[in-house]
Amino acid sequence: MKGWSNSEIPSQNQYLPEKKLLAAVLQRAITDFVSGEGDLREAAKLWIMGEDLETPLTFAFICEALDLDSDSLQRAIISQGEMENSNLNSLKELAI
Repeated sequence: MKGWSNSEIPSQNQYLPEKKLLAAVLQRAITDFVSGEGDLREAAKLWIMGEDLETPLTFAFICEALDLDSDSLQRAIISQGEMENSNLNSLKELAI
Protein backbone atom coordinates (compact mmCIF):
# COMPACT_ATOMS: atom_id res chain seq x y z
CA MET A 1 0.00 0.00 0.00
CA LYS A 2 1.36 3.40 -0.89
CA GLY A 3 2.16 5.88 1.84
CA TRP A 4 0.88 8.93 -0.01
CA SER A 5 -2.27 9.99 -1.78
CA ASN A 6 -2.59 11.24 -5.32
CA SER A 7 -4.69 14.09 -3.93
CA GLU A 8 -1.49 15.38 -2.30
CA ILE A 9 0.23 15.73 -5.67
CA PRO A 10 -0.03 19.20 -7.19
CA SER A 11 -2.39 19.02 -10.15
CA GLN A 12 -0.36 21.55 -12.14
CA ASN A 13 2.47 19.09 -12.68
CA GLN A 14 1.05 15.73 -13.74
CA TYR A 15 4.48 14.57 -14.95
CA LEU A 16 6.43 14.35 -11.74
CA PRO A 17 9.76 12.50 -12.03
CA GLU A 18 8.47 9.76 -9.72
CA LYS A 19 5.46 9.10 -11.94
CA LYS A 20 7.66 9.07 -15.04
CA LEU A 21 9.88 6.47 -13.40
CA LEU A 22 6.92 4.28 -12.41
CA ALA A 23 5.48 4.57 -15.92
CA ALA A 24 8.85 3.59 -17.40
CA VAL A 25 9.02 0.48 -15.18
CA LEU A 26 5.51 -0.50 -16.25
CA GLN A 27 6.26 0.15 -19.92
CA ARG A 28 9.44 -1.98 -19.77
CA ALA A 29 7.57 -4.90 -18.20
CA ILE A 30 4.84 -4.72 -20.84
CA THR A 31 7.43 -4.61 -23.64
CA ASP A 32 9.34 -7.54 -22.11
CA PHE A 33 6.16 -9.60 -21.86
CA VAL A 34 4.69 -8.77 -25.25
CA SER A 35 7.85 -8.95 -27.36
CA GLY A 36 10.40 -10.69 -25.15
CA GLU A 37 11.34 -14.35 -25.17
CA GLY A 38 12.31 -17.02 -22.68
CA ASP A 39 13.26 -15.98 -19.15
CA LEU A 40 12.75 -12.28 -19.88
CA ARG A 41 9.13 -12.85 -20.95
CA GLU A 42 8.45 -15.24 -18.07
CA ALA A 43 9.85 -12.82 -15.45
CA ALA A 44 7.71 -10.01 -16.86
CA LYS A 45 4.64 -12.27 -16.81
CA LEU A 46 5.23 -13.20 -13.16
CA TRP A 47 5.58 -9.54 -12.22
CA ILE A 48 2.49 -8.45 -14.19
CA MET A 49 0.39 -11.29 -12.78
CA GLY A 50 1.44 -10.31 -9.26
CA GLU A 51 3.29 -13.55 -8.57
CA ASP A 52 6.63 -11.82 -8.01
CA LEU A 53 6.03 -10.36 -4.56
CA GLU A 54 9.70 -10.02 -3.65
CA THR A 55 10.09 -6.80 -5.62
CA PRO A 56 9.41 -3.54 -3.77
CA LEU A 57 7.53 -2.05 -6.73
CA THR A 58 4.79 -4.50 -7.59
CA PHE A 59 2.53 -4.23 -10.61
CA ALA A 60 -0.43 -3.43 -8.34
CA PHE A 61 1.52 -0.70 -6.52
CA ILE A 62 2.58 0.99 -9.75
CA CYS A 63 -0.95 0.81 -11.20
CA GLU A 64 -2.36 2.35 -8.03
CA ALA A 65 0.26 5.11 -8.04
CA LEU A 66 -0.55 5.92 -11.68
CA ASP A 67 -4.32 5.70 -11.14
CA LEU A 68 -4.69 2.70 -13.45
CA ASP A 69 -7.10 -0.19 -13.02
CA SER A 70 -4.65 -3.07 -12.51
CA ASP A 71 -7.17 -5.82 -13.30
CA SER A 72 -8.19 -4.30 -16.64
CA LEU A 73 -4.60 -3.55 -17.55
CA GLN A 74 -3.52 -7.11 -16.68
CA ARG A 75 -6.20 -8.55 -18.97
CA ALA A 76 -5.24 -6.21 -21.82
CA ILE A 77 -1.52 -6.99 -21.49
CA ILE A 78 -2.09 -10.75 -21.37
CA SER A 79 -4.41 -10.55 -24.37
CA GLN A 80 -1.86 -8.53 -26.34
CA GLY A 81 0.92 -10.92 -25.35
CA GLU A 82 -1.06 -13.96 -26.46
CA MET A 83 -1.89 -12.30 -29.78
CA GLU A 84 1.76 -11.38 -30.40
CA ASN A 85 2.89 -14.89 -29.43
CA SER A 86 0.32 -16.41 -31.79
CA ASN A 87 1.51 -14.15 -34.63
CA LEU A 88 5.13 -15.07 -33.96
CA ASN A 89 4.31 -18.78 -34.00
CA SER A 90 2.47 -18.36 -37.31
CA LEU A 91 5.50 -16.61 -38.84
CA LYS A 92 7.81 -19.37 -37.60
CA GLU A 93 5.56 -22.00 -39.20
CA LEU A 94 5.66 -20.14 -42.52
CA ALA A 95 9.44 -20.05 -42.41
CA ILE A 96 9.67 -23.83 -42.03
